[in-house]
Amino acid sequence: MRTLVIGVAGAGKSYLVREMRRRGFKAVDVDDGLATFVDDYGEEVEYNPKGGARWWATHHYVLKVGALEKLLKENDPVYLFGDVGGQPGKANGLLDVTHLFDRTCYLKAPKELIRKRLKAREDNPFGKNPEEVEGTMKHKKKLDDVARRRGLKVVDATLPTDEIIKVIVGVRR
Repeated sequence: MRTLVIGVAGAGKSYLVREMRRRGFKAVDVDDGLATFVDDYGEEVEYNPKGGARWWATHHYVLKVGALEKLLKENDPVYLFGDVGGQPGKANGLLDVTHLFDRTCYLKAPKELIRKRLKAREDNPFGKNPEEVEGTMKHKKKLDDVARRRGLKVVDATLPTDEIIKVIVGVRR
């Protein structure tokens, strides 16, 4: 079973990857080499946490589709966690490759919890400036709509960790 778990920054994806690995699952965070930032020309660039809205207007977080295909070919079962919007006009976002997975879940968290987690986390610079937080809230609305339209399995990020994992692995509906 190949399961994709999407969710906005601060939903708890990285924590769940660590926890599922600890429990023996093949859990992968897309941020660990399966995605990269590119400019409008498709050239790979470093993330600029101080770039603000101007930087985000011309840069995109894209999936390394070849690396993903290799991961899926070599691992079954596998649980991939991430949020990669991709580049407009290109099929390089996670929502563009859901057909490669047997199941897609949406880890949904309330806005207040997302804001709290973004502010508190120390292992990732994303979400430390107001523009990124606001962008995350807009992206959350988009993902909420996509999950509803596509009938994705919605996973409540406020549930206890054990319950979230049971839903993701398909033990609990």
